[in-house]
Amino acid sequence: MQSVRVNEQGQINLSPLMMEKLGIEKGMEFFVVKRNGEYVFKPTPLQSLEEIQKICNGKAEEVGWKSEDDVIEFMKELRKERYIQNANND
Repeated sequence: MQSVRVNEQGQINLSPLMMEKLGIEKGMEFFVVKRNGEYVFKPTPLQSLEEIQKICNGKAEEVGWKSEDDVIEFMKELRKERYIQNANND
């Protein structure tokens, strides 16, 4: 664990090593929420979608998806799982 400091401009600087370990890239956007006395950084929905697109790029045929509807169903399941996880963490 590495500590970070908020500078005078309200910015938090992360070391390149920490960014790599956390999978954070320059330009990413996050929501910040306070939960149970802790601050939690959550990728914005757009960032999450871009992450999923990177992971899934070129993999549709490998998993047997034949149409855009297959991808949409997969996305619905991911959102459902994420909603359940978030509800359990609140």
